Amino acid sequence: MKKKLILGTIVIVCLTGDVLADNNSIVDNNRTVKGTTLGKYQKPGAPIDITYQSTKVKLNEPSDINISFTTPLKSGEMEVDINIDKNLKTIGEFYNKITYSLNPNQKEYNLNLRVVSSKNGLYYIRLLTKVNGKNGVKTRAFAVPIYIGNGKLQKKSHQLVLKALSGENLSISKAEESVEIIK
Repeated sequence: MKKKLILGTIVIVCLTGDVLADNNSIVDNNRTVKGTTLGKYQKPGAPIDITYQSTKVKLNEPSDINISFTTPLKSGEMEVDINIDKNLKTIGEFYNKITYSLNPNQKEYNLNLRVVSSKNGLYYIRLLTKVNGKNGVKTRAFAVPIYIGNGKLQKKSHQLVLKALSGENLSISKAEESVEIIK
């Protein structure tokens, strides 16, 4: 029974998780961040891999991001939806959605962006890729990390933490209750 539960949990996690390219990042010369999903395990979805390179920059300094999508598909279209964190500003021409026409003579499709920010932090450019194939629409999600200033992830916590008499931390959270009458 425990083996079936563990196996079922592993299968569910594998089928529902997104690919986060940040897990494969390498920092070169303290200024360049590189990552790829080539040769890594792929969850079910679109047969697309990503290779990226970005520069770590100071505040208000432009960061160049070079992204390359690789696919074995030889025909059809690949759509890329681009979502950039709110504290990043794009420089130059920018589109939220880009469509590439796939052809048999090309495996790599490039996307180059420039961004800037006036706030320190670790930000992400999120990419949702879609291909329309024989078996319908398949998607794959990626995230490219962008380091600005100190490059630390800015976490906002709005939770109120109190101390109990015993010294334990107590977290107070809002709760909502919904009641449904089943007949």
